[in-house]
Amino acid sequence: MKRLIYVEDKYGIEFHSKLLEKLREKGIIGFSPTPRIERKPVEKCNAAIRRRVLARAVEGPVKALFVIDAEGEGGAEEFFVLRHLKKLPPHVQVRVVAVEPRHEAWLCIGLGGDKPSCRRNPELELCRLRGVVEYKKEYLGEWADRLDVTKLLGEPDFKRYLDHLRWIMEEP
Repeated sequence: MKRLIYVEDKYGIEFHSKLLEKLREKGIIGFSPTPRIERKPVEKCNAAIRRRVLARAVEGPVKALFVIDAEGEGGAEEFFVLRHLKKLPPHVQVRVVAVEPRHEAWLCIGLGGDKPSCRRNPELELCRLRGVVEYKKEYLGEWADRLDVTKLLGEPDFKRYLDHLRWIMEEP
């Protein structure tokens, strides 16, 4: 069984790797084996997503979790990903979690930022928290070392993420 987590960019790979490590350290979730984290094969919404996922399933069953930025789009899971993955073979299972509005919100909350401010404008709140003038995308992975995952446990989108992480590790 292949277990894959697809994220939107290279900074997301580092962020989720550190996030999974922190979840393991806190005993919130365990992994054996650890799911492979990869950059989503194409931009957020593209019909090539289907071909890429099915190509992974040639050798056997696949469970894939897509973690995307909602960007304020209601129904982002369907709009950006799931509409391209209809009628998959039974040995290919897919789930999607949309982070509202972006992954930076989780980073911001995990670093102790004000939750409403982190959800409204996470980059601005991160600049305030970290004392930087401008937020850079690479901070997502760099600053993940410092986040406290327990501060995220009450967040609805993070709860869905944890549920889907547990699902990805279950046997089919």
